Amino acid sequence: MRIAYFDIAKFIAMMMVILGHFGVPDINRFVYTFHIPLFFLLSGYFFKPYSSTIDLVKVKFRQLIIPYLLVGGVVIFIYILKNLLAGISFSDILLGVWNYFIGFLYGSGYINHVFGYKITDIGPVWFCLALFFGFIILNMLLQYKYQKTALCIIFCIGYFSTNYIWFPFSIQSAMTAVLFIYIGYKGKQYRIMDYHPSLGAVLPLLCIFSVGINIRSQFLIAHNYSEHLITDIIVALAASYLVLLYCRWLEQNTKTSKIMAFLGRYTIVMLCVHSVDVLILPWNDYYKTANTDATVIYVKLLITMFKFILPITIAYLVSKSPLMKRIFALKV
Repeated sequence: MRIAYFDIAKFIAMMMVILGHFGVPDINRFVYTFHIPLFFLLSGYFFKPYSSTIDLVKVKFRQLIIPYLLVGGVVIFIYILKNLLAGISFSDILLGVWNYFIGFLYGSGYINHVFGYKITDIGPVWFCLALFFGFIILNMLLQYKYQKTALCIIFCIGYFSTNYIWFPFSIQSAMTAVLFIYIGYKGKQYRIMDYHPSLGAVLPLLCIFSVGINIRSQFLIAHNYSEHLITDIIVALAASYLVLLYCRWLEQNTKTSKIMAFLGRYTIVMLCVHSVDVLILPWNDYYKTANTDATVIYVKLLITMFKFILPITIAYLVSKSPLMKRIFALKV
């Protein structure tokens, strides 16, 4: 049984991901406090342990790796088509395809220099890899007696090893993300969302969130970057819980919440569409231009609208297609 306000939270988090990729510092100081940790927390909340790791891999491969591979195929196809239409030589196109192939094979979200070589990063779809391996790590962790000790060790290895080497498949991102997946999993065990905290209990969380925004708190799991690690984790947890409380309020008090809850079921589709947008379409560079002519501002507004409307539209179309829902392993 689906819980509407969790789907609303997923939709809001997805919109924050898109918003964060515009590269506007004043927006990002709010968005980056919680958007990706919230996704991992939600994923952990609904995680069900598997007695067999192989069974887990089979299920999560369909849910996460197939969409990842689909994004890679679509990106390469559009790249080839765009460059053929532009009259680019076949050899140059082949080199670009090879770079994309290596990039998706290596699976690095935003780190594009590995072992002294430049590789193509894969953009937002790194999340699929990190969540896939995060689920595997969590499932193994839950079978271990000293879970919290092992969790801390895994987190520290994943986080601090980034200073020296970056492994393929976003595995270090998975190792740090496990902290949030585990907390989400335990949150359900302790029925944390069954509570309705008083204003006095919420105010300290609001203060933590406000401080986080003020100090530009951010834990960028895509490449394991944080200026204030412990503080950033605390802020992310506080902000995520506040977002969930807000989504619960939206469900009970607004009509538009039904639309958001519906779209929240298709965030994996929206993530894939947004990833193709970020990797292929050149609008981000145009969007960041300092030109303030009226025409430029108008185009920027159109780009902004398009970046939100496109993934939402594709998600709606997928919801109407049994074939596409099977491809994305969606049960809605």
